[in-house]
Parts: sequence; structure tokens; C-alpha cells
Amino acid sequence: MTKILHIVTDTNIAGVAHWLLYFLDASDKSRFTMEVIIPQGAALAPLLAERGVTYHEAEEIADKSFSVKGTRVLKRLVREIKPDIVHTHGSLSGRVASLFRAKIIHTRHSAFPVPWWKRIFPIKQVLGLFNGLLSNLIISISPATTENLVDMGTRKKKIRELFNGVPPAKSFTPEEIEELKQKYVIPPDKFVLVILARLAEIKGHDDILDVARAIPDALFLVAGDGERLEHITNRISQEGITNVRMLGFITEVDEIIAVVDAQLNASFGTEATSLSLLKGMSAGKPAIVSDYGGNPYVIQGGVNGIVYPTRDVRALGAAIKRLMGSPELYMQLADGAIRVYEKKFTDKKMASDIEAVYDEIMKR
Repeated sequence: MTKILHIVTDTNIAGVAHWLLYFLDASDKSRFTMEVIIPQGAALAPLLAERGVTYHEAEEIADKSFSVKGTRVLKRLVREIKPDIVHTHGSLSGRVASLFRAKIIHTRHSAFPVPWWKRIFPIKQVLGLFNGLLSNLIISISPATTENLVDMGTRKKKIRELFNGVPPAKSFTPEEIEELKQKYVIPPDKFVLVILARLAEIKGHDDILDVARAIPDALFLVAGDGERLEHITNRISQEGITNVRMLGFITEVDEIIAVVDAQLNASFGTEATSLSLLKGMSAGKPAIVSDYGGNPYVIQGGVNGIVYPTRDVRALGAAIKRLMGSPELYMQLADGAIRVYEKKFTDKKMASDIEAVYDEIMKR
């Protein structure tokens, strides 16, 4: 039995937390035992407890990649837990604390533009050397994240490119879907789109608000919470945008996916392999996405959705109108969404791919 210790620094339930829960649920429990270190008071704690996963709460690591005090705390915990492999998620402190105490795997969960000064000699070389010393292997969840890592000097032989995966969205009967539409007050004559994302500027909500004003026949749902909540709600109120509805933080994502026709992703600052897009694909929901980061590796134009140039509001609007106006295209993309999901993005495939990396590391 191989003992894996995951280190997560997020206090709230975000993409990394969902990724970890999906992986824990799908992992081979006959071969791997999993424990998790989380910050004190993290929202992930009860979700781990209900799964029977052993977790440890640590001080000085909350929402921090690195701190000297946090490194000391993690070093003590790693020494006590004695894992075979430490798998870190955004925790530089975790990698430093585990050096010489366990094999180290780090997953890069995001893709964003690398500053120019990190791509030049000698900083690029130093960063690459540092990344190599602190990881036996690095998991990249998208070609976009691989590009980021290479731009900062990481050698390709240190990287394993493994896409995210999710369990399929819950299926609902037609009668249940009608009940859900009543629950979420969905009009019967509207084409419904949803953006499931943190309310941050780089997620492109402003572009979606601009488009919504020009397409009154569509209903736009905004699910999520974040620092741009007041800005977005103020725009909706002040500009009289009547076809955008704020849902807040949603726990029943499968219900929302069931009542919408398509998903939106307008990111322009960070995006790798969106878990919400994968969930929608599993239910046969096409997506309209920007061509930023990892989006084009998840959504293929004409196959399972439509890809438009990042920040091009006119192109985004045209894509929505095209999907609304062509039932044939919609069915083609809906069928393609399920096929692509089943081939590349299931939770079982993700777990199997990661476990193969664990095996590879243990054999070294």
C-alpha cells in the first residue's frame, strides 16, 4: 500500500478542492491510502470527513504558497505522517518541507501569462533548476500549463501532461427537469446559458454582461461568488440588464447544468482545464469559450462547442446567436460533448493516469 499525502492551501472550496474530491472518490483504495493537509478551518474539512479521509489541519499555510512558519509546520507533519509521496497543490512550502523526506509530485492547476522577466536568462534557468530540485515530477493539467512551465525553465522530461476529469453530471427525468426549472424560475421560451466561475475580473463577466444586453431572447445565469460581486450586481442594476440572473455560490451544480442549454467561459487571465466545462460536457451541454489558455484543448470548435477570440465581445455574441438559431448545430455539438467527455475527461481516466505517475515514481 502506497501512502500519498496531499497538501492543499485553499481555505475555500475552489477548483483544487473539487479536483481533489473527484480524485479521492475515483482512486484505487486497494493500492493507495490518501491523507490530506489543509489549513485550519478550511471548508474542505467536512467533505473529507464524510468520505472517511484522514486529514490534518495546519497553521500558517492558509491561502499561502510559501511562508517560513508554514514550512516549519508542514515539515513536522510530514515527518510524523511518513508518506511515500507528497502531492502538492499550489504549496511551495509543502515541497520545501518534504525535501529528503518523501518523493514529491506537484500539480500545476492554472495557466496564465508568464512575466517577461521570468522568461529570460538567468532567471528562467534558476526557476527551472529550483522547480526540478523540488519535484520528482510535475503534473500539468493542460498543454497551456505545460507551456507556462517550459517558459519558466522547467525541463519537459520533468512534466507529465494529464487532463482533469470529473464524474458525470447527475441525470434527471424530464419531469424532474421541469421541477428544477420551476425551482430556478427558468422561463420556457428562453435559451439559457450559464457561466460557472469565480467572480473575478479575469473570468470575463463584464464581456458577458455586454453581450447580454444585445441578446434579450437569451437568459444568462451567473453562478459563483468572489471579489467582483458588487461590481457585477451594480452593472446589472444601473444598466437595466434584465436577462442576467445572479445565483450566488452554487453547491448543486448538476441541477444548474440540467436546466441550461449551454455553458459560457469568457476567461482572459487564467484558465487551464475547467472542471465546470467538463461537467457540462458529460451532460451533453455545448460550450462557448474564449480561446485563452487551456480552453481550446477542452472545447473544439465544431465538435463540442464554439471557440471565439478572447475579449472579442462581438464574436461572443455572434457565437451565441449562431447556437441559438441552429437546432442542427446544437444537436451536433451536444452529441460531440458527450463523446469527447467519455474519451478524455472522466474521473476514472484521470485517477488511473495519476496513479500511473505514482507507480512510476515509486519504481525509481
